[in-house]
Amino acid sequence: MNVIFLHGFGEDASVWETFLPLLPEKYQYFTPDFASLTNPESISAYADWLKGFIDEKGIDKCVIIGHSMGGYIALTFAEKYAEQVVGLGLFHSSAYADNEERKGIRLKTARVIEQQGTAKFIKGFYPNMFSEEFKEKNVAFIEKQIERFAHLPKEALMNAQIAMRGREDKTTILRNAEYPIMILAGEKDTFVPIQAALEQISLLKNNKSAVLNGVAHAGMFENPIESGKVIAAFLESI
Repeated sequence: MNVIFLHGFGEDASVWETFLPLLPEKYQYFTPDFASLTNPESISAYADWLKGFIDEKGIDKCVIIGHSMGGYIALTFAEKYAEQVVGLGLFHSSAYADNEERKGIRLKTARVIEQQGTAKFIKGFYPNMFSEEFKEKNVAFIEKQIERFAHLPKEALMNAQIAMRGREDKTTILRNAEYPIMILAGEKDTFVPIQAALEQISLLKNNKSAVLNGVAHAGMFENPIESGKVIAAFLESI
């Protein structure tokens, strides 16, 4: 079985490097990287880019698991290319569209990135992925990650913000999909509040979801063992 992991905004595919070895070896894993793409201006365009990646790899059917923005891309791909999807995972992600307040924040964020550049933006943004406890115990790790992502093209980050701002509600996929869907939520996630995650979990009819206690927006780092167990069980169900 082919399993595709999509990273989120402000990071690249390296976020999966230490996590994938925790998963069952019998599956084939792919980690496409869209972090430096400067052309897509909609989530649909990112989904089309993913379609090109999948076709290039000769993949017919696949499971797609997306972290944060990667989940938005996964949902849109599942809508546009439903015949290729046999399982869908939202890893600290959401099927909801942005509300008007959030849309305003997206525009402001894009302007900040344009004015300040990537390095300054990532320094302020990236630590928000983690719980306060994790941040206190992992200062060096977070600084290393910030240094890595500080070199992403600011045009890629700006376009990603515009794309996320314009995305549509995809809860119909959660309600109607016949294949298993997993929502992996973080109890302390400020990007996808736990109440929003629980609302979406309640929509699923083939539900393989879990809430990670004490985790914010980066379960692959904050609690990789438990995250791995949940995803392994999800893959086994397909």
